[in-house]
Amino acid sequence: MGRMDSPGDGSIQKTRDFVCWVNRALAVRTVNYLENFDVRFLFHKCFSSDVDAWVKFAAKNKVKKLNLHLYCWDDLYAPPEAMYSCPSLTTLHVKGCIMDFKRTVEWQSLTDLHLHEVFVDQRLLDKILSSCPVLYTLFLQRCRGFNLLEVNSRSRLHRLSVEDCEYKEDAPSLKISAPSIHSLKVVLPMGGRKLQLGNISSLVTVNIDYEGFSWDSSTVEVLIGARELLESVKHVRELCVGWQFIKIVSMMAVTGWQLPQSRRKILIVASDYEYSIGIIVLLESSPNLEVLSIVGCATAGEDVILEPGVEEDDLACDLLHLKAIRIRHFAGSTGELMLALARILLKRATALEEMVITTYVKDLSDFTEMVQAMLTYPRSSAKAVVRLIK
Repeated sequence: MGRMDSPGDGSIQKTRDFVCWVNRALAVRTVNYLENFDVRFLFHKCFSSDVDAWVKFAAKNKVKKLNLHLYCWDDLYAPPEAMYSCPSLTTLHVKGCIMDFKRTVEWQSLTDLHLHEVFVDQRLLDKILSSCPVLYTLFLQRCRGFNLLEVNSRSRLHRLSVEDCEYKEDAPSLKISAPSIHSLKVVLPMGGRKLQLGNISSLVTVNIDYEGFSWDSSTVEVLIGARELLESVKHVRELCVGWQFIKIVSMMAVTGWQLPQSRRKILIVASDYEYSIGIIVLLESSPNLEVLSIVGCATAGEDVILEPGVEEDDLACDLLHLKAIRIRHFAGSTGELMLALARILLKRATALEEMVITTYVKDLSDFTEMVQAMLTYPRSSAKAVVRLIK
């Protein structure tokens, strides 16, 4: 069954017309199996019984993939028991709902669960984690109602993504203990509650970032929290850090904080050019690094002014295992910051095989100057191939 989108202009009458149309369509449809049931609906509480009927229809017809995206005007929608007792479900995406802890969870086939702006009671979340034997992916985006994600060692949960929205600094910490997961993404509110990572011994890939703008990256609490996170994930193979997190790492470097040494082999950094010092200290704490990817946000026509001393920056150690480097859009029209970083990497990456740089330039003459500059930089690896892409 196809996707059903309600009118997006906020008109109650148009929404009511849409609801009536859906009700008529379902009344004449005779099926005993549904591959997909997808509703994107501008919800008002007066339509609760209608949405209940839609969910019951999907469950009765053994739906496999249920997408219930509700854009709420007032109260959150509370799905009926039928949604929780639907053993045919393999994929469930829910937005704008409140999930009652009194429900019995029968999702024996569920592998993929995405909750967005959902109030999910701690007791129900515990049930989900213990009653979904084949759950592989769990996304919790801006959800409330819980402080603990505890996954037992027998769980098949492989991917966990949490975008927290608790901005109260004195709120209970968010605790995650998941010995089975291989991939973790966390986005934390700046200045909000702390994250405590427990048993994550199987973790291979982690993606960390903060969100929000009303914060002071120099406060001791923020720096301590960031360092504790890096300490908790120092064993992972791949680390990806976002725009806000690299700002904090840069502040740590400026104020003399030492980062924990790690075993990571892949480092992916999203960074503005002004936070290159954060990239440098992450590299110094990655002695086993094999792959480096830097994604910037410079655009054509944007000029970068080097701060005093940037051209003299250097790493405190060689990168003995770094073989591949990707740098994309990390500098403005002149490419000076990119060139400064490339010079350091060519000097310190003794096993480098390939460096690929994609950059914006104003015109061909700027690009030619960048190529000529790159040719003058000494390379510690005789095998290194450098490619610049305009």
